[in-house]
Amino acid sequence: MKSAKSQVNQDQQGENQRALSPLQSTLSSAASPSQAYETYIDNGLICLKHKIRNIEKKKLKLEDYKDRLKNGEQLNPDQLEAVEKYEEVLHNLEFAKELQKTFSALSQDLLKAQKKAQRREHMLKLETEKKKLRTMLQIQYVLQNLTQEHVQKDFKGGLNGAMYLPSKELDYLIKFSKLTCPERNESLSVEDQMEQSSLYFWDLLEGSEKTVVGTTYKHVKDLLSKLLHSGYFESVPVLRNSKEKAEEVLMQSEMKKQLLKSESIKESESLTELVQPEIQPQEFLNRRYMTEVNFQENKKM
Repeated sequence: MKSAKSQVNQDQQGENQRALSPLQSTLSSAASPSQAYETYIDNGLICLKHKIRNIEKKKLKLEDYKDRLKNGEQLNPDQLEAVEKYEEVLHNLEFAKELQKTFSALSQDLLKAQKKAQRREHMLKLETEKKKLRTMLQIQYVLQNLTQEHVQKDFKGGLNGAMYLPSKELDYLIKFSKLTCPERNESLSVEDQMEQSSLYFWDLLEGSEKTVVGTTYKHVKDLLSKLLHSGYFESVPVLRNSKEKAEEVLMQSEMKKQLLKSESIKESESLTELVQPEIQPQEFLNRRYMTEVNFQENKKM
C-alpha cells in the first residue's frame, strides 16, 4: 500500500512539473526575481540562437540542392519543393538575426533598469531599517530615564519643561520600561533575555493592537512619541543626592584650606626675607681681622 501511495504522489508531482510553463519553472528554480528574469532572458536568447543555426543549416542544404540542380542532377519532388522555398528561408534567417539583435539590446536595457530599481529599493529598505534602529534607541533612552524618580515627578507635575502626564499613563510607561530594559535575569541566557526584550520592541515599533501592561502597544507608542517630541529629553535634569552635595561642599572646603595654607607660607617667606639683618661693612672687617689673628697664632704654634 505504501509503495502504491508513494508512486501516486510521484506521478502527481511529475504532472505538476509538466504543467509548469518554462517561465514558471525558471522562476521557481531561481534564487530571486532578478535572477529568474535574467535566466529567462538568457534561455530565450539561447533558443533564438539555436533557431538561427537551424535556419542557416537549412539554407546551406538548399544551396547544395541548387548547385546540384545547376549541374544537371535530377532531384526528387521534395527536394525541388524545398528549393522553391529558398528565398523564404533567406527572409526568415534575416528576420531571426534582426530579432536576435533587437531582443538582446532590449534585454540589456531592461536588466539595467531592473538593477537600478533594485538598488533604489535596497537603499530605501536600508534607510527604513536605520530609522527603525534610531527610533528604538530613542525609545530605550526615554524608558531608561523614566525609571528615575525625579523624572517621574517632573511628568506628574509638568515641571522642569516636562509635559503633564496622568499617573495612569505614566504607570504604563514605567511598567513597559521594566519589560524592555530589565535587570539581568540569571535564570536565562543573555540571548534568550534579549530576545524577549526584542519582541516587545518589535510589537511597539509595529504599533500592534496587542495588549501589554494594561493597554496596547499602539497606545504606548503614541505616549512615547509625545514624550520624544516634548523636548524634555534633549536635556534631562540631573538630580544629585544629599551625599553628593556634601562631598562637593567638603571638597570645596579642602581646596580653600589648601589655598589659604599655600598663601600663608608664601607670606611668611617674604617676611623672613625682609627682616633678615644685613652684614655691615665694619662687622665684615672685624671678622676678617679676627680670622687673620687666629691664623697667625696657629702658625707660631
